[in-house]
Amino acid sequence: MNLKRLFIVTLCIGVILLVFVSWSAVAVTTTVWEQNSQKDFESGKPKNVSITSMDEVLLSRELVAIDGDMSELRIWCLAEDSQGNVYAGTGDKGRIFKITGEGAISLLFDSPETDIFSLIVDGDDNIYAGTSPDGVIYKIEAGRDIPETFFSTGEEYVWSLAFDKAGNLYAGTGITGKLYKITPDGKGEMIYDSNDPHIKCLLSSGDNVYAGTEGNGIIYKISADGKVFALYDTSEREISCMAADADGNLYVAAASGEPGVGRDDPGRPVPLGLEREREERKSYIYQITPDEVATRIWKSPDLLIFSIIVDGENLMVGTGDKGKVYSVTLDGDWSPVADCEESQVLALHKKRDGGEIWLATGNSGKIYRLSSNYLKEGTLRSSAHDASITSSWGNISWDAVQAVGTDITLATRSGNTEKPDETWSKWSDPYTDPAGEAIISPPARFMVWRAKLTSDDGTATPILKRVSMAYLQKNLKPSVRSVVIAAEKERNDGPPRGPQGSRPGNKGQGESEKVPLRGNKTIKWKAKDPNGDSLEYSVHFRGAGEQNWKLLEEELSGTSLPINTESFPDGTYFVRVVATDLPDNPTNIVLSDEKVSDPFDIDNTPPMVSELETTDAGSGRYVVSGRVEDAASYVKKIQYSIDADDWRLVFPADNILDSRMESFAFPTEPLKAGEHTIVIKATDAAGNVGMAKIVMTAE
Repeated sequence: MNLKRLFIVTLCIGVILLVFVSWSAVAVTTTVWEQNSQKDFESGKPKNVSITSMDEVLLSRELVAIDGDMSELRIWCLAEDSQGNVYAGTGDKGRIFKITGEGAISLLFDSPETDIFSLIVDGDDNIYAGTSPDGVIYKIEAGRDIPETFFSTGEEYVWSLAFDKAGNLYAGTGITGKLYKITPDGKGEMIYDSNDPHIKCLLSSGDNVYAGTEGNGIIYKISADGKVFALYDTSEREISCMAADADGNLYVAAASGEPGVGRDDPGRPVPLGLEREREERKSYIYQITPDEVATRIWKSPDLLIFSIIVDGENLMVGTGDKGKVYSVTLDGDWSPVADCEESQVLALHKKRDGGEIWLATGNSGKIYRLSSNYLKEGTLRSSAHDASITSSWGNISWDAVQAVGTDITLATRSGNTEKPDETWSKWSDPYTDPAGEAIISPPARFMVWRAKLTSDDGTATPILKRVSMAYLQKNLKPSVRSVVIAAEKERNDGPPRGPQGSRPGNKGQGESEKVPLRGNKTIKWKAKDPNGDSLEYSVHFRGAGEQNWKLLEEELSGTSLPINTESFPDGTYFVRVVATDLPDNPTNIVLSDEKVSDPFDIDNTPPMVSELETTDAGSGRYVVSGRVEDAASYVKKIQYSIDADDWRLVFPADNILDSRMESFAFPTEPLKAGEHTIVIKATDAAGNVGMAKIVMTAE
């Protein structure tokens, strides 16, 4: 085997180290298994780690549950007053809970509705709640905690609420997709009747209010004077949520596919996949700039986007049905920052004091605080790598960025079943040197690694970028599958047919016997090495009855060898091909295999034509008779020509050409008086041609 060098680039604490590690080959070629992409890492099993679109593995952010018995299936919405109290609207019991800054939870309002879909707090800390199925907007005045009906839309759903600069309240409704404007004294009017069944989300930004619909996925802009303008028509069905940054950029989540329907009421739409979807959904985020240029900036790796907020220079996005929160850059890079046990992240809210992010979930309903700190420990276990055959394992190395107080260690485990089980080796002791350490797991066909990421205080996270390991397959013997002599049969249809169309078969070689060889032929073979090693061949021959093999050629890299059979005496022979994996292995472990061809005949001697005679048959006709005999193969064809005329076919006495000796007799056409030359040509199965003539005088 050739010497191989592995180039290992290790990035450690922000410094790139170039480390060259050499393996002296002791068997087949060294192979390196490397994982360095998001796809590679996601094929494994992460726990408390996030895998980013930038091909990095880092610790997840810490989620802190806000404890309290709300016993709700879903928490649809969150809102905050000026005192830092957070309010949560729920379903399917239609209640509003108050959570103080210290995390104490209390029931504020148990409504007669099934769902509180939207909440908003005005500048005086009055709370407004949009409900279903009666489409009522409730108002809870600050300090009174006594709900009152503020406005009845006459619709089934009040999906969304937003204030304009003048303090007017806008309500987006369904199932007829109407937009209402309600003055501070509770007097409202419908200002827009859309063609879509639902106005799902509202957002106040600058001087305008923006609305997003379900049905055709249109974003509308409502100016201060109440004019409604279609800002952008997406190619998706539903606008699920919106957010705006300080520069006036609008961020819109849109989803394709059909909306789901509820179990209990077939006519009741359920937002964004809370039940089984009728077709696969895809969700995107658009950016719409102040000059109204729309650009799709992100495709969600999950099917559904439920919530979105601006977090500094990034977006924070809540999704389903895997309950993940993503941080998304405006360039479309992303990383998961939290993974909830619940199915959907239905609402995200950024607190006024310090910007702490709260999130609310569905299935079941929980509230969490997303800490700015990272979890202190997380692991990523790789998928099992199949080395095809039992292999010895070399060094393991990895690239990482490790801030002060963080660390990454790796461990390995090997076995011979596709899925790790109790027959596999135990996890190795930790490997701590990213530049490379010798793997101590035993030789086996399959291997997995496990990375452990830790942070002393959770203020920073290590980042894993690459893991690679070298391995060497056990050397296995090559296999020679077949050896043939090309053109063993000159014709596919075998010996010629007799006059009645019969084939030879009752004596001599018969139709199944191989045709003897003559002239230039080619020895061909097929071989394979299970390790993929390069192979070297030698070719030998011996005659039937001989004991020793004679070398024809050696050190061949191809799988064929031309030969000229004229250098072989007539007879039966065998060819042997020996394959070795010497090119890729040292001599002490070289393995070989050989195969011997079926016997084949060589016949370079032409048949002999003899005993030619002519007998007068009268009327100018003559009978020509004789015998053809061949030493090595059967007679394939007999022909005659009189006075250099065309060749004509002759059949033997028994009408079947199938023997090494054939007698023949045939009548001529009437001949003119005088001398005539009759030539007999015989061809054997190998294609050798023998000829003889007789000169006779016709009377």
